Amino acid sequence: MLRTLLNRHPALAICGETRFCGDVYRRRWAFGNLNNVKNRRRLIEQYLSTQRIAQLGFDVASLRERLLPVATSYRELFSGMLRCYAEGQGKERWGEKTPHHAFFTETLCEWFPGASIVHLVRDPRDVVASLLRMPWAPDSILNNAWMWLLFNRAARRSRHRSAYLLVHYETLMAQPEQELARICAHLGEDYAPCMLVAEEPADGPYSWPRHARGPITRERLAKWREQLTAEEISLIEWAVGRDMPTYGYHRSAASPSIRAIARVLGWAAFDPVRMQVARFPYLCYYLIRPTNLAAQEYWKYRRVWETTATFSGLPSWNRPRK
Repeated sequence: MLRTLLNRHPALAICGETRFCGDVYRRRWAFGNLNNVKNRRRLIEQYLSTQRIAQLGFDVASLRERLLPVATSYRELFSGMLRCYAEGQGKERWGEKTPHHAFFTETLCEWFPGASIVHLVRDPRDVVASLLRMPWAPDSILNNAWMWLLFNRAARRSRHRSAYLLVHYETLMAQPEQELARICAHLGEDYAPCMLVAEEPADGPYSWPRHARGPITRERLAKWREQLTAEEISLIEWAVGRDMPTYGYHRSAASPSIRAIARVLGWAAFDPVRMQVARFPYLCYYLIRPTNLAAQEYWKYRRVWETTATFSGLPSWNRPRK
């Protein structure tokens, strides 16, 4: 939602989730030095063949031709993509939103001195209630709560930088114009009223991108009170309660019973194993052929795609490559 709001600004082009640092930069040991044109060509071909890139709306052929001569480092590959995205919208300033990049904010700040970090935080109980409905997220209450904890701790490590800005989802929903003006001032831009002009929801298999393009509403605030049981709330607060006040949130439930904690810890231990078994081909590709990004993506998200489309209807770039 925040990415969509900022992307409407006439001066800002904020790209969707590239997962560049996790999918590409973390595999630099496998792809090698990009000064080598063979390595560079292999990486670009693999990365641009993924569904993720296709969903971001790039003209893949043009992007490939643009990157091949200039992407002599991982920094230049990343920035080249985002410049291309911005130019496609007729804008000069660019940014990107990938939740996993919270773990790479210091690296990104070293790559791009002066870059702004906008850290959006939401009530962990609402986050867990939302994640439990996502086909790609864990089924475990605790694992989703710990995900909130780890991601926010990672992003907060850059709070010492003057370019870091903490934004609360609840404040943005309640006072969108004032909060967007504050964010724009941090970015060195004037607030633009067009940022709050809702768009027509785009067709797609998932509901959350459609919601993000709609009007700002308070309807989704504190939905955890309706969607979670008292025990689930107490378990979430038990897991992350120590960090909640850091972000302005406070406990509302009594401590869970020892029996409830034991039960949920058992499921939290089993759930990752269950997910890894379901993704076993992905693990094989990651270990044996780490540069085959399209095949890894297919096997990692196959079960999610099954919930939204039949295999016969999947585009060819979703299928694993030999």
